[in-house]
Amino acid sequence: MKWGELPGDDRDLLFWVLWFAIEYYSDYDLNKFFERFFTLHGGLMGDPGWEFECLKDESGREFYEFSADHNFSGIEPECRSYDVSVVREAVKSSLLALAYKDPMKVGEVADLLAKYEL
Repeated sequence: MKWGELPGDDRDLLFWVLWFAIEYYSDYDLNKFFERFFTLHGGLMGDPGWEFECLKDESGREFYEFSADHNFSGIEPECRSYDVSVVREAVKSSLLALAYKDPMKVGEVADLLAKYEL
């Protein structure tokens, strides 16, 4: 997958949000972002009008809920839930696309893929 290219299925919202978050943190500290994402299971929000959070259903199963303002993303529905395995695979694809787009990030991306077992 190329950076910024949506898969054209129910993961469009997921990738759209990930690209904004990863792009922003790639200029600062991607590890802090993924620490929050995978270790602390915290949520995050940002511009333009996106957010995600890790939740648990009544059985204790974790999932991620992603949302983005339709006026910015053009994606409906504005909110969607994703299984952890789907999110992890999307994160991996997004990181690989980032490394392809910005070869200076290859080492950092490789370290993150290994650290978070993606």
